Amino acid sequence: MPFSKLTPKRHSLPLFQVEVLRARRKPKAALISLVRNSELEGIEQSMRHLETRFNHKYNYPWIFFNDVPFDDTFKARTQNLTNAECFYATVPESHWSLPKWIDESRFISSLEYLGAIGVGKGWMISYRHMCRWNSGFFYKHPILDDYDWYWRVEPDVHFFCDVDYDPFAFMEENNLKYGFNMNILDDARSFPSMWRQTQEFMSEYPEFIHPEADFSWIIDHKNDGEYNNCQFFSNFEIGSLDFFRSKTYNTYFDYIDRKGGFYYERFGDAPLHTLAVVLFLSKRETHFFRDIGYQHDINKQCPANLLNKCSCEPTDLDENFYKLVMVRWRMARKR
Repeated sequence: MPFSKLTPKRHSLPLFQVEVLRARRKPKAALISLVRNSELEGIEQSMRHLETRFNHKYNYPWIFFNDVPFDDTFKARTQNLTNAECFYATVPESHWSLPKWIDESRFISSLEYLGAIGVGKGWMISYRHMCRWNSGFFYKHPILDDYDWYWRVEPDVHFFCDVDYDPFAFMEENNLKYGFNMNILDDARSFPSMWRQTQEFMSEYPEFIHPEADFSWIIDHKNDGEYNNCQFFSNFEIGSLDFFRSKTYNTYFDYIDRKGGFYYERFGDAPLHTLAVVLFLSKRETHFFRDIGYQHDINKQCPANLLNKCSCEPTDLDENFYKLVMVRWRMARKR
């Protein structure tokens, strides 16, 4: 049969059909924030920045979480900052309370000890609940059931650069699962047993470890293969809710949670998310959003090649690495 017979004929499409073909399905995504009524001014700042730099073009909904109901003032003022829909959700008490398997006296002793040695927020009960919720419960709230993607937004943060594309669509189209903005070191005294427990999990559930898992960047090869404490700064995350909903991730979270480290130590969601991404995803499923200029407290990153789109001074890639680590521990690691 002649080749021409096998080649489909090209037909021109009416303009309206071309436009339909070009149209992309908008990802099912939301901007989410865990915030108190008392942090209204802080979240207003964050919203102004992100709406100006990105969301006024896309109108992704804002979903706010609180362990108590939001008041009318909070609702009115946040709704006034966006044309997008706003939703307000209360965290279930079971997700914001001491689990029944936790020894309360041991927990109180941990609060006193970590507070005494100067571990950041080590004495705060609510901070423990927050870290646990961000680690294993935010994605279970029914208000997120119809969404596939989330962008975590903290109060009192700055977004410095125009985002002239849709990060959610970028993640979806490139089969990405987790997006980060900077890496840090944190005070390792807050989670001394997490790596050991993770190693035990790996031994018990080897079938969950991704065949392309890359541990090279989180392992201190000069210190008997210990976790080097490098972690994604989870205050900025753009991620797949399906990843966190997976059996793999939840088996890992439940395993770590039952050990009690959120209360007997001060486990954070940043190292837990980091280890989960390393264990269960390949490198090609993660993305560094270097082009999104961002600041949270003393941690800041500003891309050097987008000065025409950013209102910040460029930062080095390692700008934030040691900022959250106490000086004595930092110097010991440099020896």
